[in-house]
Order: sequence, then C-alpha cells, then structure tokens
Amino acid sequence: MTRQRKILLTGATGFVGGELLARLLVRDGRNVVCLVRAACDTEAIRRGKETLVRLLGPHDAPAASRRVEWLRGDLQRGDLALAPDRRRALAAEVEEIYHCAASTRFDLALAEIDRINVAGVVAVHDLAIEAAASGPFRRLHHVSTAFAVGRRRGPTSAEHLPPDSARHFRNTYERTKARAERFLRRSRRVPTTVYRPSIIVGDSRDGHTSSWNVVYFPMRLMANGRLPFGPAGRTALVDCVPVDFVADGILALGRREDGVGKTFHLTAGTRALTVREVVQHTYEAVARHKGQALRVATRTVGPLRWLAIERTLPLLAGASGRDLLTRFRPYVPYTRVSTVFDNRRETALLAAAGVRNPDPTEFFPRIVQYALVHDFGRRPPPASDAHRAGGSVLAAVRGEECPS
Repeated sequence: MTRQRKILLTGATGFVGGELLARLLVRDGRNVVCLVRAACDTEAIRRGKETLVRLLGPHDAPAASRRVEWLRGDLQRGDLALAPDRRRALAAEVEEIYHCAASTRFDLALAEIDRINVAGVVAVHDLAIEAAASGPFRRLHHVSTAFAVGRRRGPTSAEHLPPDSARHFRNTYERTKARAERFLRRSRRVPTTVYRPSIIVGDSRDGHTSSWNVVYFPMRLMANGRLPFGPAGRTALVDCVPVDFVADGILALGRREDGVGKTFHLTAGTRALTVREVVQHTYEAVARHKGQALRVATRTVGPLRWLAIERTLPLLAGASGRDLLTRFRPYVPYTRVSTVFDNRRETALLAAAGVRNPDPTEFFPRIVQYALVHDFGRRPPPASDAHRAGGSVLAAVRGEECPS
C-alpha cells in the first residue's frame, strides 16, 4: 500500500505560517502535519484547533481539521522533541517542508536566539535529509528575511549575504537569519529554496492581521499622541509587504522547479515607503477614523537630534519616558535603512503566476485603518464575527472579493 505523502509546516500558529496553512488546505490535496511548540500533545492539539478557528472561522475549521495533524515539537532540540518511532514515520511521510517558525525578537542575546533561528534550521534540515532518504522528497522551503543582508546600502540582490560579524547587522535577529541561510547554502544535501520577505504587515485588501509587531508599535504611539518626535535617516526606507502577498508568493515560487537552490526577495523594492510617508499615512488614517482635520503631530528628526532627545527625554518625562525609549530603541535602526531590496526578477516571475506585488501606497492606508478600528489588537472582533475574521484568508485563497 502506497503511503500518502504529506507536507510538514512549522510556525503554523504564527502569522505567515497560518496564512500558508490556510492556502495549503485549499490549494493542495495533501494533508499537513504542523509542528507546534507546546508542553504536551494535548496542548499542541488545542493550540492547533484555536488556530484553525482564527484562520477559517468556526464554520470551515472542523472540516479542515480532518486534514491537519498537530504535533508537539521543539526547534531548540536536535531531535525536534520527536520520539524515535514518530520521527521515522514522519520522515517516511513528508514530501515537502515549509519552515516558518523563528524568533523575531530584536533584543535577545546571540546565543539565545541562535538556538532557535540557527539550530532550529539545522534540526529541520536533518529531518529533511531523513525524509529524502525515505522517499521522493521534493523540497525544503525556508522563510528568512530580507534584512539578512544586514546594513547594506543601495540596491541589493537576494543572493547577498554579509560576513558573519556583529558590525554588519542591526541586531542578533538579522545575524542569525543570515547564519541559517549560510548553513543551507553550504549543505546542499536536500533541494532548498529560501524566501526573504521584508517587514510583513496585514492583508492588502482589508488590513487584517494577527501580529502587531514592528511598524505597528510606532503607529500606535502616533495614534495615541505619544510620539512628538521620530527618528529618520536621510533615506529612511520602510520596505513592507502584506502577508497575503508573502504567502501567495512563497507558494507560487515554490512550485517552480528552477527555484531549487535560489533565494527570492518578497519585498516592495523601489516602491518602498519612507519613514516620513509612514508618518503621513498614519495621521491621514487617524484623521479619517476620528472625523477630524489632518494634523501631523510627529516631527521627524535626524540621527543627531534624535540622540539628543534620547538623552533628555528620561529627564523630562521620568519613568514613562525611559519606558517608552526602552521599548522604542530596537526599532530605531530601522528608521535609517537605505537598502533597496531588488525584486525585479521576483516581480516578473510572480506576475507570470498571477500574483501581484501591490503598491504600498494602495494597501498601507488599509493597514492603518484596521489597526485603528481594532485598537492595535486590544479590541479583537467579537465572537459573532469570528468567521468573518477568518474570511479574509479564505477569500484570498479562493480568489474571491474580501468582505467589506
């Protein structure tokens, strides 16, 4: 009897992984095994069921759950915390692996984040090697970040990797993502494709998101009147892409046989917004949301002026000022980005597959509007709207119009 081949997905309870899971369940006939961080198998299954309801709504989640297996795992262990018998059975079943799980913290010590973002990739790669030895393994798909290029200036291709030195990166997150890519390039023991999205925001059509990190933090400060000054370098690019484009792009590029061994940018490229444009879009959305006249209450300043503000604000604002600066500090280096992530090749390939790379000036106002309506995650949709909340994913998967 021929054993059914399956897809292994890590990070399914996260932002990008969840979007990929929803699409795989509709567009791919294979079952999906989701490796989930949990204390026990029961907790893994519970988290998985909650994820499906969040993604698909209570109406569609039960049917989809019959094609998903939620398996407890741990990226920080070389064996992924899988029992030997279960690991062998999994290796015999898995045909493709989508590795999305990672730590996106900017402030962790190198050794700590390395155990997740590098050792975790090594562990998943080892499982891929076992799967390739057990049957017709197709490919390992690894989701990295465009910022693996580090502090690079100007146009930069997806193949660029800087030397492994702290001075080339803004933080340990970027450095470990680059380390993981370097490992995969050197190994070449299984077919591999790497995808590099830039800053990932909500759905391009309605702004829906379940992740409130990175660009959302300064946006929330602006919306709440707590950011009178903001740093901005001379170029100050904010390359952001919507999550639906990222998920669609990964699946489209992942179907290309000539994509094996390649690294792809999923970025805005030359159309990236600037810090000042993000500020303008945010306040325009705030004015529309409140029905008030436009008033831009954040003044962007250069690096030297910002340094002076960092020194004086704690003295003027006390503990609240120190807390704000502490929370804002990891994002400051991203207000000085001058990297243009070259995406011309990827844009052409995706267009041929029917995947459009949307213009940030079109989707970003919807990103801000959704954030304001839901108070940056503090005001989730009511339980009666659970299906509608997942509807944006299903609509994108099926090519339907998004609910308004």
